[in-house]
Amino acid sequence: MAENNANNYSEGYFYGILDIYVALMSTQDSPSTKPTYGNYQVMGKTIEAQITPNYKEGKVYASNVATRNEKRVDSYTVSLNLDKIPYAMREKILGRYKDLNGVQIVKGSQKAPFVAIAFALTLDDGSLELWTLYKGKFSEPTQVGHTDSDNMTYQHPTIEATFIRRECDDALAAIAATADANVLETVKNNWFTRVYEAKTT
Repeated sequence: MAENNANNYSEGYFYGILDIYVALMSTQDSPSTKPTYGNYQVMGKTIEAQITPNYKEGKVYASNVATRNEKRVDSYTVSLNLDKIPYAMREKILGRYKDLNGVQIVKGSQKAPFVAIAFALTLDDGSLELWTLYKGKFSEPTQVGHTDSDNMTYQHPTIEATFIRRECDDALAAIAATADANVLETVKNNWFTRVYEAKTT
């Protein structure tokens, strides 16, 4: 039985993940300006996702003891195994060049655009944990091919991205639990409509 937490609601256990949504950053952020984003599109149906925080650390030793030990989240590494990544989506999120014959050309000089992604982790009580990662770039996916045999074996791409802190507000991610009554219904309902921005006033 799940225990009540500090917000006095019962939490279930994580067991799955829904579609990955992606929005291209239309204008980049600066120390004084927030970025703008395009509309969310479904990037693909998720088979597995791994979201790993990366930290920067600093320690100070004096008089033979540690006088300061700081560890702060600095970025996220995201690895996604999807059912498929549509051809047109790969062009958008990877910055591939398309020639006049419609062929996508992968160049060493290509620059993937910054994107935001959103997804929902499912809990066994029927609630969701909603995630947004604000500023990252995808790298070329890993694709595995197997020979055909008497059993149909489907192959699925794995794609990785690194998400960094935004310059304008230091934000890496936004996370909302739908079971938390403090999270407004409008926030829950619009999570995949537009990139969520923190309310500060």
